[in-house]
Parts: sequence; structure tokens; C-alpha cells
Amino acid sequence: MAYKSLVLRLLISAPSDVPEEDLSVVRKTISQWNLTFGRAIGLTVLPVSWSEHAATEFGDRPQEILNGQIVEESDLAIALFYDRLGTPTGEAASGTAEEIKVLVEAEKSVGVLVNTCARKPLSGSALGERQPLTGYLEKLREHCLVFEYVGAGELVGHLNNFLSRATAQFQRGVEESKDEDPREVDPSEGVWPMAEVRETTKTDSKGRIKTQRKWSLVLRNTSRGPASEVDFTFENLPEELLFDVAREDAQLGTIPPGGEARFPLFLALGSPKGVDCEVSWTDAKGVARETRATVRT
Repeated sequence: MAYKSLVLRLLISAPSDVPEEDLSVVRKTISQWNLTFGRAIGLTVLPVSWSEHAATEFGDRPQEILNGQIVEESDLAIALFYDRLGTPTGEAASGTAEEIKVLVEAEKSVGVLVNTCARKPLSGSALGERQPLTGYLEKLREHCLVFEYVGAGELVGHLNNFLSRATAQFQRGVEESKDEDPREVDPSEGVWPMAEVRETTKTDSKGRIKTQRKWSLVLRNTSRGPASEVDFTFENLPEELLFDVAREDAQLGTIPPGGEARFPLFLALGSPKGVDCEVSWTDAKGVARETRATVRT
């Protein structure tokens, strides 16, 4: 039987040495949690990972591409470790370390779990790869709870606790937004459009440094509750000028409080420096609202 549900994207982040059995347990646990609790509370946790959901793309360093495609749009994450920290990205000690940093800075919930099951002593290069992980986890424990697990049973327990706590925090934010007096709603709250640019520098075969710019349209939900049925349009844009985004021909779904939706923004020589953008959305009380702002490049 169909039912309404708010979807939260959960990033599964792990270096390549984490056993596939552990990743399978994570996905199965999320599925069972959705079946047992999701319908009752109107939340569905959707697992995402680079191996299943990333698309080929050129232009930036690989981890930066993954950040834009799946990491920044995730609402919460589980990071798993075994014996390796992973490969440095140029910005962090590994891809998983950078993903944790990106999500924590965005104030998203991140659970860190370490497999400590019995295994043969490490030696040689394997021991050398373990040392960076040990140092990273020691620093992480200074400001984060890192849980260890031995076997599937403990992993399932940690996952269920994380899912229950993270979704409960999300629900509290939703309920608090519903209890607000509509007359006291801050007019600055809403789903606001803006343009963001990321610059990367590369050296060509002749040693010349070149700078590349990648623009994005960002819709940021600054309200205290989820914004559903989100959609947007550019107003008074001349047809002959290029100022467009890559998106599906449908509403954008729901943006959690404090969350954002990001779309590649296509510009060309002669594109306007600013375009008015109207965002339509429905707040946590079911009230249809609109937000207008000028997107400037």
C-alpha cells in the first residue's frame, strides 16, 4: 500500500578494503529499518555510494566530482574502516576522510564504524597502510564517537542506533517548525537560489597554469523544516542567451532543513551577469510558498 514518506539520502563511505560482507549488512539493515520504522514515522533512508550512483565526468579532481554528485547532497552518512585509510585526494588524507570533513562541516550526521574482527597480523606494505588509519582515528576520536564492531551482529546494532538517533533529530526539527506561529515565521527563511563557482588550477604539458571554473545553481533551504515539492524557474531570460541548468523535467522533491540541491549551471560568453529566479516550495505545515532572488555570476 502506498504511503507518503520523506526521503533522506545516506552516503555509505568506505575505503576499498572494507569487506563486501560489511557493506551488504549496511544495505540490508537500512532496508529492514525502512520496513520496520520508516512507514510509521514517514521517513525513508536511501543508501547511496560512489560505486553505484556516481557518473563519469571530466574537469575536476575525482573526489571533487564525487562531492558534487553525491556527497554534498547526502543528508547523513556512515563511514566504515578496516585496515586502510585510503588514497590521498589532494585535499584530505583519503576520499573517505574528505567525505567525512565535507559532511561534518555541513552539520550533517556522520557515524564512524571500525571493523576490529580477529585477523592475521599485518606486515610489510599492509602494516604501512594501517599506520595512517590509526593516526587518523586517534585524531577523530578527539571530537567524535568512533564505534568498533566484531561481526555482523554488532554492526547491525550500531547502524540501528545511528539511524534511530539521526532520524529522531531530523523529526524534532520538523516538529519544532510545525509548532511555530505562522505570523512569527522569519521572512529570511526559505529556499534561496544562488550561484556558486569552484575554481581548479591545472598545469598543461608546457608547464602553463590554467584556471577552470565550474558554476552551480544552489537551492539552499534555510527554513527550520523540510521544503517539499520544490521547483524553480528563471524569469525574463532572453531566449538567445545561455543561462541554463541540467535537471530533470519534474519537481525536485524535498530539501531537508539546512540542506541544499545543486545543479550544474551552463554559461557562455555573453551570458547575463544576473538572472531573477523564482523558487516554489511547500513548507512543513503544507503551506505553498515562493522565494525570489537574483542569481548573480
